[in-house]
Amino acid sequence: MTLSDHPDLQMIPEWKKQYISYETLKSMLKQKDRLDLSCYGNSQRSVTGEFFTSCEEELNKVNLFYSDKLSEAHNRLETFGIVAQDVSGSKVQGDNCVIRTSSPIKRKNTNIKQIKMAVCELYLSLAFLQKYQEFNYRCFCKITIMYDSKFASEHGQKWRNERLDTSPLNTDRGKCEHLRSKLETFMIQLEGGDKLRAMKRLEVPAMDKTLVRHVSPVNMLLNETSASESAVFNETDLELLKPQLKLYKGSFLLIEFLFLIGLNLYCFNTSAINHKLIFGLDPRDHLSCYHIFEIAGVLTVCWCASVLASLHPPVLSIPQQLHPLLFHSLLLFLLLNPFSIFHAPARRWLMVTMCKVLAAPFQPVGFSECWLADQFNSLSPLFLGLRDLLCFYQINWREMWSDSPPSAVSLDCLDCGQYSMAVTCLIQCFPPWLRFAQCLRCFWDTGHSLHLLNAGKYFTVFLMVTFAGLYNMARERSALLVEGRIYLYIWAVATCTGVLVTVSWDLRMDWGLLQGNGLLKDELVYSQQLYYYAAMLADVLLRVSWAINILLAQMKDSSAAATASALLAPLEVLRRCIWNLFRLENEQLKNCEKCCAVRDFWNIWRDLEKDQNMMLKETKLPAGGTDAEIHPCI
Repeated sequence: MTLSDHPDLQMIPEWKKQYISYETLKSMLKQKDRLDLSCYGNSQRSVTGEFFTSCEEELNKVNLFYSDKLSEAHNRLETFGIVAQDVSGSKVQGDNCVIRTSSPIKRKNTNIKQIKMAVCELYLSLAFLQKYQEFNYRCFCKITIMYDSKFASEHGQKWRNERLDTSPLNTDRGKCEHLRSKLETFMIQLEGGDKLRAMKRLEVPAMDKTLVRHVSPVNMLLNETSASESAVFNETDLELLKPQLKLYKGSFLLIEFLFLIGLNLYCFNTSAINHKLIFGLDPRDHLSCYHIFEIAGVLTVCWCASVLASLHPPVLSIPQQLHPLLFHSLLLFLLLNPFSIFHAPARRWLMVTMCKVLAAPFQPVGFSECWLADQFNSLSPLFLGLRDLLCFYQINWREMWSDSPPSAVSLDCLDCGQYSMAVTCLIQCFPPWLRFAQCLRCFWDTGHSLHLLNAGKYFTVFLMVTFAGLYNMARERSALLVEGRIYLYIWAVATCTGVLVTVSWDLRMDWGLLQGNGLLKDELVYSQQLYYYAAMLADVLLRVSWAINILLAQMKDSSAAATASALLAPLEVLRRCIWNLFRLENEQLKNCEKCCAVRDFWNIWRDLEKDQNMMLKETKLPAGGTDAEIHPCI
């Protein structure tokens, strides 16, 4: 890719403001009638001087940022106890370094795995800085060459020789490579001399901002799904299909969620939103959008096959009611299997994050834990579907192995008994409780009252669920019509308050909107303002449908309410994935303001400092290494 081909795609997104303003300088060259070539070097107020004054300002900005990052990298390298030595006496060699015996690695009882992670992040930041240097240097060269070519002048070459080539951007160009070589030898030492393993760990991921696949796997799989569903409706009775699909509604929402998460990742890649940094993922080993599409596609095929087999039990000679159990058991196995297959690192990350979410408020909360708990809030119909599945097998387990025809077995018996209403309310309250507890923990850690306001937002969900349950209990007892109306009115007030609060929080706090530029904000990542206004309208409408669904999901005696609830549940999953797009965009802009392109090294190091329980008893060192001294890296 040349410099003129989408230069934004070659930038580190979080450092975008620190790059040369190439397009601005280029536009100045196009205004030929404003340039007076005879004035260069004689008057800084000349029009020609304006161009080179701008170049000077841009060069100073780039040099300052580049030098600061290099100095920061030097300091962090010394934190590891790594010091570069001039062995030859004239030029620092790239393969010579020593590790001080007084380094924190030897002083503290640190975790060697966390040390490796910190080294990898520092190495990645140096790789980014080297790309930053190369890109800006090429831009300065190209814009000055363009100046000389356009106006038949040598002023651009003179400026390059006098200013650009003598600046730190050029004179310090080898320092990044030198520091990276220090980290490479250090990582080889940490890996016990295994160079291949060390370099694999330090591998710099490609900056994939453009996606080249033209055939959409989503359309292909949706076509397959629609074809299968049309076959089902043509061959089966609708009355048999409805109760049967109740057993599969939870897994359907999960598959829809995976497809939409894949679309989220696709949008993040094309819009240069660094979700890997935001979630704290390993940039060298993570799932791409195509991995998510692949998983969702395989599950879609399995889901369709299970539904078809359940609707035509004589084909496989397996009891009709056993097919949903087999499919959901497959889902559980894919998530919990201990083998290094089916994207084991991603499954491990998901399980660890889920455990942290469930442990709220007993441990600190990060962005990943908050994000996953928010996803659970939109997947509460999935949990209700799993509850219905368990109730069905609890009641019909003995009938499952009987020789009765399918129509004789109760497929519509999904009621868990007299406590069904209370269980439904608890399931609907459980996801907002997780976020409520996280907000309380954040307030405990930081003391910011804003977290208490966020906790109040989730408390309104408790009120909505509680009064929806009380209304449905009163409605089932026809004698309590007045009491039922009172509960309905209170539910309506709680719902209006909850929707108003949640929508306001979504737009203002989570998305960062309503801060200027119309109803938007000063800086936008997505190209069209229409996307933001459409998302704002969709958030309002879908929030209302979500609130209504809380009431409909508890109406067990109404088939119309059950059908409406089944239709509204996928809309809430859709709303959550729209929310993801703008929530991570807002987080990306925060990272850009701080010029944060890799995970915070100092946070990692503080974790190492606090980790007093991990004993570094055995560290693989090169031959001759001892605990008292670490020999120079050769």
